Amino acid sequence: MTQVAARETAPRPSDQERLNRRIYHAPNIPAWYRSERLDNAETMALLAWQPAFAGRRVLDMGVGSGRTTRFLLPLAGQYTCFDWSPPMVEHVRRHLPGVDVRVGDMRDLSAYADGTFDFVLASCNLIDAVPHEDRLRVLAEVKRVLAPGGVFAFSSHNRRLRTALEGPRLQIARNPATQLMHVWRYVRSVVNHARFGRLRRIEDDHAILNDPGHNYAALHYYIDRDTQTRQLVAHGLRLAQVFNSEGRELADGDSDAESPSLLYVAVAD
Repeated sequence: MTQVAARETAPRPSDQERLNRRIYHAPNIPAWYRSERLDNAETMALLAWQPAFAGRRVLDMGVGSGRTTRFLLPLAGQYTCFDWSPPMVEHVRRHLPGVDVRVGDMRDLSAYADGTFDFVLASCNLIDAVPHEDRLRVLAEVKRVLAPGGVFAFSSHNRRLRTALEGPRLQIARNPATQLMHVWRYVRSVVNHARFGRLRRIEDDHAILNDPGHNYAALHYYIDRDTQTRQLVAHGLRLAQVFNSEGRELADGDSDAESPSLLYVAVAD
């Protein structure tokens, strides 16, 4: 097959993948993720599940700027990480030179044998960056590389968020410099929302939305707890705990309407 024919038969990337690649492969992307701290949900989940990764084999998917590396690397018995974004990988190599980080795609974990890991982490709503079919592929790949009884901890945008379908809002601050920044972000968000809002999709079991992340210029997957539980079960993963953005564990029936994302902890059967 010629190169031209190969290009013609290759599947076209979805709108979601096309937009998100432009965002996450941009040279300045590490500046968006400068925090070195765990968020509240990650803190509570990792404290609760420390025996699952302390001294064990850990895969940190979408490692970003290395924020979670600083916590997991000293505790893991074997630490492996990758990111889809070359600029992110270069950032980690410069700032954490002892870490073996590589460019990789969570949809294809063929570099790792079945049952290779005891703990897999996908923070910062990582699996929401890909379309529905690819999300299911990620779940299947994670289940494959997890050892029996292994743990998968991941966060995802919450479809039940009360404001999920709303557009940009102008934040108010007393400090003039801060307010100027809020105005700049608001104008940028309004422009992006007008450009990319037409690509939103509302399906029965999920939604693809542009949202405040990256000033409404990216498309992210939104899902509710019940549907996420069904996805996990279909891929041989049992939901063990759910934490809201404040780090509080949610029981069945608890409201999550104020939580932009939820952190799920699932166990491989």
